[in-house]
Amino acid sequence: MKFLVFDLEATCWNSPGNELRVQEIIEIGACILDPYGEIETKFQSFIRPVKNPILSPYCRNLTMIEQPDIDRAKSFKQVMERFFEWADPETEEYLFCAWGDADKELIRSDAKLHNFSIDWFSPYLDIKDRYHRNRNIQKKMGLDKVLYLNGFAFEGRRHRALYDALNLAKLVSKYKDEWHY
Repeated sequence: MKFLVFDLEATCWNSPGNELRVQEIIEIGACILDPYGEIETKFQSFIRPVKNPILSPYCRNLTMIEQPDIDRAKSFKQVMERFFEWADPETEEYLFCAWGDADKELIRSDAKLHNFSIDWFSPYLDIKDRYHRNRNIQKKMGLDKVLYLNGFAFEGRRHRALYDALNLAKLVSKYKDEWHY
């Protein structure tokens, strides 16, 4: 089985009154690891949100994603169709991996919003939860700290989907024999 390691960035705000806004995916980054933990291929794409198409200053500052990137982006459905073609889950067997449960929920939410089936997006493994459970660590740490404790430095820009996925792939590769679903 191969590992499909992915990360999402989404619309976000840090001001009061925005708690009820619907978050939408604005970027997906992913890489496929072979069963030996080696990166085979990478994928990155921006996605144009429909409910809140204008990025907040907070979101632009956090992700360093600019409004023109989003304005030129394809729709969720178009990007997910490209992602499906890239991953080819009909001929490859994957364990979909992300850091936490939020990305899985976000992709489900956007799929529902856009009436797009993601039945093929499983099995899913929450690496953050499994890493901590396998080591009996009660207080969950962030990816940066876990990378550091495992002898890795974070490479690239934080809060950018492909960089986050590639950094997570280091852990997935190191502990590849632990990730059973």
